[in-house]
Amino acid sequence: MMRSMMSITNNYNKNTSPVKICEGSEGNKRCVTSNNIDLDNRNEHDFTRNTHIEIPSQPSHDYTINDEIETGLDFILSHFVYEEEPSLFPRKISTYKSQNRQFSVSSKQEIFNAFRDSKFLDCRINAFPPFTHYKEVQICTPNLLFIDLDKNDFKSITALNLALSNTLKKIKDNLDPQSYPTVLFSGKGYHIIQPVYCPTALENVTEFNGFDRPSEQFLRFAKDYLLNGKADKNNNPSFRSCLLRIPNSINSKNNSKVTIIQKWNGYRPPITKDLLLEFRRYLIQKNIEAENIRQKMLKARQQKNRNNNINNINNYDWIENKVLQTKFEDYRKLIVGLILVPYLVVIKKLSCEELYKIIYEWLMRCDSLSGRKLDFDAKYLINNNIKTSMKKLIPPISIYKLETNYRNLYLSLLLLDRNNNNNNNNNNNNNPIISNQTERERGRV
Repeated sequence: MMRSMMSITNNYNKNTSPVKICEGSEGNKRCVTSNNIDLDNRNEHDFTRNTHIEIPSQPSHDYTINDEIETGLDFILSHFVYEEEPSLFPRKISTYKSQNRQFSVSSKQEIFNAFRDSKFLDCRINAFPPFTHYKEVQICTPNLLFIDLDKNDFKSITALNLALSNTLKKIKDNLDPQSYPTVLFSGKGYHIIQPVYCPTALENVTEFNGFDRPSEQFLRFAKDYLLNGKADKNNNPSFRSCLLRIPNSINSKNNSKVTIIQKWNGYRPPITKDLLLEFRRYLIQKNIEAENIRQKMLKARQQKNRNNNINNINNYDWIENKVLQTKFEDYRKLIVGLILVPYLVVIKKLSCEELYKIIYEWLMRCDSLSGRKLDFDAKYLINNNIKTSMKKLIPPISIYKLETNYRNLYLSLLLLDRNNNNNNNNNNNNNPIISNQTERERGRV
């Protein structure tokens, strides 16, 4: 059911109770709530008021880490659960031992075991569940914002700390003054984690109809917008790649302990209407820029093709006089996609109806051979290649590139050419399929 932006921003109860995560038996149950944190000393690390931040010193590895990792894991898990999404599992994690490749887990104990097997190095968990779609319908919502500040992107620690302070202030200004996200120090910079209230995927919002994956694009927009474009350029959060480090684990890049600088207060601010409108403007501008780039590339390619056509029209005689006149048992899909359709679209400039008829009749002649019959949908193959060729306007592949990149097809054409020559020794007009082009001609596309 489609919703409006107003329904997202208005239908929210600020008094939503914090979610409790529990494990263990009734007699020995351990629980952590999403706001089970100490707010008494929040001004100590309130970066909207203090710009100076002390970077934690390098930790010693001679400490008891099991309890610390479990506490850090509970804290991160508390960011994921709320009334609209009560299930934590399955979820994906990655470790140093897995070479940072993600794998699925079904319980907190599985997570802890995997982290322990990796000696608590590079312990990460995905902020979103692995199932983002159901029957091609987006079901995952952008309910957590992740911003990565890498100290290598800043000239000094002072500049890094100032960027953090400004970002936390901008979060308050654009979401809610009560916003108080988690801030982690990874040893190489700061990670800001702000859970937000978003009751539905943005694909279900009327104002985002026609845009590509708006829910996922919102994660990237928020990162850049809230940090004024200064976020880590190598970090492009998506539902599949939004991996959060676990507090008290070890960053293998510098053997630093991941520490909590500021704890989330358990409050999920709703995504405001103003922020959604800014996001919509961002999507529109992004589409305009993409279309401008596409038009420039298309114009340049058309000009190049016009120049090539004037000088190289005779270079395609082998297609017209040989390939189109020959029945092939193999490589028919490649011939259609790389040679025939580009030739008839870009060089001959035939209409869709004319070139469809030519290629279909050629495929039917190939199908009449006693050898291998067509094992694909000819109509779909032709139409799909016509659509692609008309969009990209790439000319047919040259003999040189055919020899280099499609060796088997090239050899097949050579073999067919030799057979034709043996059967037509007395025909002086029998030009070879693979002509003796110069290196300069063969290199042209």
